Amino acid sequence: MTTFFWIIEYIASFIEIFMCCVFCGTFLVKEEFGDRKYLAFAGAALSALLITGLNKIEIFSVFNSIFVLFVIILFQLFLYKAKIGLCIVLPLIYAVILAAIDFAVSYFTALILQVDANYLLNHQNFSRVLCILMSKFLLILTVVTIRKLLRKSIIFIKKYIVIMCIYSAFLLVSLHIMVELNIKNRSPETELFLVIFFITSISIELLVLYFIIKTGESYEQQQKNELIDMKNTMLQKSLDETEQAFQLWRRSVHDYKNHVIALRQLAADENMEGIKEYLNCENELIQKKMFYIKTGNSVVDAIVNTKQRLSEEKGITFIVNAAIPKKCCVREIDMSNILGNLIDNAMEASQGEEEPYIDLTIRQEKIFLVIKIINQYSRDFSKNLKTTKKKQKFHGIGIRSVKSIVTKYEGEFSIDKKGTEVVVKILIPN
Repeated sequence: MTTFFWIIEYIASFIEIFMCCVFCGTFLVKEEFGDRKYLAFAGAALSALLITGLNKIEIFSVFNSIFVLFVIILFQLFLYKAKIGLCIVLPLIYAVILAAIDFAVSYFTALILQVDANYLLNHQNFSRVLCILMSKFLLILTVVTIRKLLRKSIIFIKKYIVIMCIYSAFLLVSLHIMVELNIKNRSPETELFLVIFFITSISIELLVLYFIIKTGESYEQQQKNELIDMKNTMLQKSLDETEQAFQLWRRSVHDYKNHVIALRQLAADENMEGIKEYLNCENELIQKKMFYIKTGNSVVDAIVNTKQRLSEEKGITFIVNAAIPKKCCVREIDMSNILGNLIDNAMEASQGEEEPYIDLTIRQEKIFLVIKIINQYSRDFSKNLKTTKKKQKFHGIGIRSVKSIVTKYEGEFSIDKKGTEVVVKILIPN
């Protein structure tokens, strides 16, 4: 084996591994390659050196194929640190595309040049070099085209990942079996059939991949629509509660006007005892009424006061220590959604407790707007409460809506249980 052929084999192996990194990165990362490209170059260079050393110039080798696939999967796991399932199925899909292109080009070249395809696959010659150059060009073209078309985040559904993994493994084995059978029964007709079979294999694999991608996009769109519906529902609920707060305020103004009229009449009659009795009675009523909480934001005031009144009607002690900074990055509609959802969850969770309470804190702490809600909850707790209807009310679609809003502002969301208390904490850069 001459140095020239060794170099060609090494370059081919390097291109295969590096393009696998590009192919997998199309689905595993949102951003550009960035610093990963240097790691991908280095890893591809080392892996290609190892594979070339074991290759013995036999493209068609079951051992080599399995070994190359194993190395590629390990390298993708190291490079992208993604889920094992995706780091297995994506290299499998890539391996099918790679094998189909290699075999199709080899058999097509054999038909054109009227030579034995198995000779091209397993021996050094310049026709083999031509096959390598053509196949790697088609491989690069295919991977770059896929990357150009799919430069966005994609959701993969687990059951489709499993199906694609099984199908790709089956197709990869079928490709090698077809080549093995052709070695035993060589003829121009079978070689032409194999070319068609390889091209069809690539087409079917890409179509199945396209179907899975479209299914993921449909699922993602469905989730977005559900989230929009949730936000609209929560917004309507917040508006209704704000209207209730204003009605309460208007009723208070109306009552105040009546009190002034009554006191003025008692004063005109010089009925001091009546005035004292009237004021004492009103004082007792005021003590029983909810104090109007002021946070520095009228919309938040309406939400918090309404929630406090509803909580106390249910026998839940509602403690508020809130001060909204004048320059707050969170829009009022988003703040209403956050507080409405979290307080509703806390109220739902507090029901059934012996001494229920809700403690709401909103404050500016250094560069962060801190929102913290504590409520009593002595029962079993899980951060992923999804199983029963009761649990879903406590931690379901409302929490997803809150997380979505916090993510929009590049904030942090946490929910934990400490003793008999559930603590929800939000930090938003402000």
